Amino acid sequence: MRSIVNGITAVCIVLICSTSSADPRVVDKSRKWVPSLALTSGILISSARGEVSSTVRPSAIGSDNLTSPWLGGSLEIMTPSWEPLGERTRFFVHGGVAGNFGFERDLAKEGAPGPFIVPECLKCVEELVRGQGSVTRVEPTGFQASAGVGFSITIDTEWRPIRIKPSLEYLVEEVQVSGLVHRAKIDNSDPNNLSFDLFSISGAEEKFFHSIGPGLEIEADITRKGPLLLALTASGGAYHILGNRDVEFSSTDATGTESATWSYRKDPWTYRFDVGMRFRWAPRVDRSP
Repeated sequence: MRSIVNGITAVCIVLICSTSSADPRVVDKSRKWVPSLALTSGILISSARGEVSSTVRPSAIGSDNLTSPWLGGSLEIMTPSWEPLGERTRFFVHGGVAGNFGFERDLAKEGAPGPFIVPECLKCVEELVRGQGSVTRVEPTGFQASAGVGFSITIDTEWRPIRIKPSLEYLVEEVQVSGLVHRAKIDNSDPNNLSFDLFSISGAEEKFFHSIGPGLEIEADITRKGPLLLALTASGGAYHILGNRDVEFSSTDATGTESATWSYRKDPWTYRFDVGMRFRWAPRVDRSP
């Protein structure tokens, strides 16, 4: 994530320092539609709670904050200026997809679940077997999509024209919740040949979370090359989940005698922050009389 942000920052600095002498401003009273493509990178911030219970291990409950970096793109179409609200006001609609690169997080955990490592000893106890424990984990699958509708107000500054763009936003993201339970029990059926019964229970489930909320984007025109106008963007949003926020599933071991249940509950609010570049198709307006 740090390399992504550093790359975008470097590009922004180069663009600002090498700004074309051509006037980048768009005459907002133009009666033309303005399409654009944006390349953005940012983070999603939320929190969640997990729980695990089984017939072979103690239960565990926990929670954590989840931060997921992402990289994506979106398309936008902006209407001609709407005179009843002023010649600097336009409406827009946009939509895009992104790759979510969040890391796997342990929400609820007890012990140290992992590969079994059985010691070689004549008088071992169960506690010496490594890899025993229970865990509930969550990880983004990588899929994220968004859409929004709002209006734009252009403000001329001494530096560059700036657009303020409040909107209503929609977000869908997919996460995978997985769980693991490991337990070792001594097999006393043969006193001369000490061994362990190794119980392994695992499961996973994926779910899409849909949410809506307010968003705000600030966009500054930087440079123009013919009909193509480049702008830098910074935006954020707060999304409230629609519908069920829970994931729950159960599984059994290979023998079908031992079982485990995992649950996940996502916080109702998710927050987004991002920066990017927007390439806008905005030919100059002919100002000739």
